[in-house]
Amino acid sequence: MFRRFLLHYRSQYRLNWASACIALLSVALLLFPICFSSGKALYFLSQACIASIFALSFNMLLGQTGMLSFGHAVYSGLGGFVAIHAMNKISDGGLNFPLSLIPVVGGLAGASFGGIFGWISTKKSGITFSMISLGIGELVFASALMFPGFFGGEGGVSANRVSGEPFLGISFGPQIEVCYLIIAWTIAATLAMYFIQKTPLGKLAEAVRDNAERVSFIGFDPRWVRFLMLVLSSFFAGIAGALSAIHFEIVSAENVSAVRSGTVLLFTYIGGISFFLGPVVGAVLGVLMSIFLSELTPAWQLYTGILFILVVVKAPQGVSGLVLDFLNASQRARAQASWQKFIARCAVFVTSFSCIASGTILAIEMLYRLRFKSGDEQLLSLFNWEFNPQHVFSWSLAVLMIGLGIGLWYVVKPSEEGAYERA
Repeated sequence: MFRRFLLHYRSQYRLNWASACIALLSVALLLFPICFSSGKALYFLSQACIASIFALSFNMLLGQTGMLSFGHAVYSGLGGFVAIHAMNKISDGGLNFPLSLIPVVGGLAGASFGGIFGWISTKKSGITFSMISLGIGELVFASALMFPGFFGGEGGVSANRVSGEPFLGISFGPQIEVCYLIIAWTIAATLAMYFIQKTPLGKLAEAVRDNAERVSFIGFDPRWVRFLMLVLSSFFAGIAGALSAIHFEIVSAENVSAVRSGTVLLFTYIGGISFFLGPVVGAVLGVLMSIFLSELTPAWQLYTGILFILVVVKAPQGVSGLVLDFLNASQRARAQASWQKFIARCAVFVTSFSCIASGTILAIEMLYRLRFKSGDEQLLSLFNWEFNPQHVFSWSLAVLMIGLGIGLWYVVKPSEEGAYERA
């Protein structure tokens, strides 16, 4: 009896914790444009919100239903194409529709295509579903050049978001107005996906993920559950595609490419698929790397790949899972009166990770300059220090830092494993 009460209390605590995170995130999104009103900050926030909706919709398949899709960009891209054609109809006067509701058009388009393609792909699960989704994605991408009337050919389809009638005096010309429109749809879509996760359909999806055969034993068809979740996921992916069309005012074949599908897979897995807001964390990190890190180094995609490999190998629960594990470990340390030892181990771990990361970054940047630069352009300046890839000292320093970090890691690793096993 006590165990049942404890499990119920823990589930309620997690529900309230997730709800509190969503509420805090919503407040932060509403205040962000006021505190940071520069064009670059608004651009980053808009991109992060669109990527968050896209990643959350993908996690409805991967994390909640156990369906690994390699063609999820199809529903986002096709929703964006339908949305931008609707925007052009509004500009021509052939459609009397507010621009603020264009994401509904994109969502319905994404859900429609999800119903068509999902009817075929959800007949199977596992690796078969993944391969079918990959084939559908490649088919749609190839069709982008075959049907220029809809896809616009290589140049894509462009539109003007300010050519229609203003909605409540809002023309969506200034970037801050578009940013608040994206924020409003982000909050609404996040709440809707969170609500779906708590519905009986969401619980059935989790059951299908864990054991589809048992779900069929209690009278539910796993295929219909997978199909409905795919349609719902495609709806929110279409919303993300429509918001991207409003933000960039152009949609091209790249929006339905396998690269975009792979990108959302990386973002979702890096953030974590077991926690509801994990994909949001991954989307924010991914947008940060693609916007800001790309200005600092041409090797930013390599760093993204390394981060993904580290998450897969060392932290399958993602960045959000690491944060939750750290909070749980800190609570256990307080309860066992070993807070000082825990802080000491964390300090050693952070130092170890910093040394390994610094040495690896130094080696990668010198390799890039050695391969693609010449003369004085090969010199690497970090924190008022200059490193020359032609000198042995620079490489020795990188190797020394990596070796020091690995040594510290093996010093702290046994105690961490012991504490985890005892817990």
